[in-house]
Amino acid sequence: MSTTSYKSFRLYGYPSFGLILILLFFLINPYERSIHSWRQFSFLDFIFVDVLLTMSYAALLFETGIQLTLRLNKKLPWERKIMTRFVVQFLLHISLVSITLIPIFQIELPSKFTADQLLFRQIIIFSFIFSLLATAVFAAEHFFHKWKDTQLETSIMRQNATQAQLDALKLQLDPHFLFNNLSTLASLIPDNPALSVDYVIKLSSIYRYMLANRPQNIISIKAELEFIHAYLFLYQTRYGEAIQVNLSNLEELSNRGIAPLTLQLLIENAIKHNSFSLESPLKIDIYAMENKWIVVRNNKSLKVSKEPGSQLGLKNIRERYLLLGDGIPVINTEEHYFEVKIPLLLTNKQ
Repeated sequence: MSTTSYKSFRLYGYPSFGLILILLFFLINPYERSIHSWRQFSFLDFIFVDVLLTMSYAALLFETGIQLTLRLNKKLPWERKIMTRFVVQFLLHISLVSITLIPIFQIELPSKFTADQLLFRQIIIFSFIFSLLATAVFAAEHFFHKWKDTQLETSIMRQNATQAQLDALKLQLDPHFLFNNLSTLASLIPDNPALSVDYVIKLSSIYRYMLANRPQNIISIKAELEFIHAYLFLYQTRYGEAIQVNLSNLEELSNRGIAPLTLQLLIENAIKHNSFSLESPLKIDIYAMENKWIVVRNNKSLKVSKEPGSQLGLKNIRERYLLLGDGIPVINTEEHYFEVKIPLLLTNKQ
């Protein structure tokens, strides 16, 4: 139990338990005995005897239990030997309570306050029972908090493992992206050296963006679209109007997000697996659907032979969304088009 919980327990538990004790003593004693005793009391006597002393007895029972628990947790932890700790704490608890009570019963008080042997035996029996219960409660409380700590540690470990997997998947993107664009640059240099310089500058700015956003698991649609505009420059520099990308109905998604580089991977996937030309361009449509999805659709004109790394981009996207736990992409492939629906995410979830 935390320090804050002990403070609350002292504030509310002691008075409540004291009132319960008053009721118990009333119930276990003959009616005539209780009434006869109370007839001798004034109101202040009642407050002193039945309330103040009973509250003090309740405080004695539980305060000794709390202090024993705090000290034995350091000297004899529950994890070492449960039964030994239970027996030691119980025996110490009942001993301390008894040692405190016995001298109190030796004090000479006015006759109307004098406690007889019956009351003494009742209090000792109550002390035995409640010391046993208190020890059991403190043991249960300790293992409950240990269980909660274990659950929290397990949750943190799972989050760390998930983050490690996400980071590993992100690392797959960089070499994949760089390899494709270096291949494009290599084919561009002999034909147009001046344009190649612009291409390298644009490529470096895009790579800077990728490195800057690597720590993010989710990025805003707006930021991703800004990246896509720069990214498309690389392909349109080489292919011109053979690749046509249409963005529509995306303004309403300004407060939503997706996994970084998702759109780039889907565009790259369409370019990699389809044949296209100025006469038969590759058309890629990116649009919102029901404010729940962002859809990337392209017409199909598949290449005869598959390129290396086929399906790597789609697999990467699917695995990242599985780890993020907010829905998975839906892939539709028809005779004339290929479509991927990406679930939109909340941008404040990192």
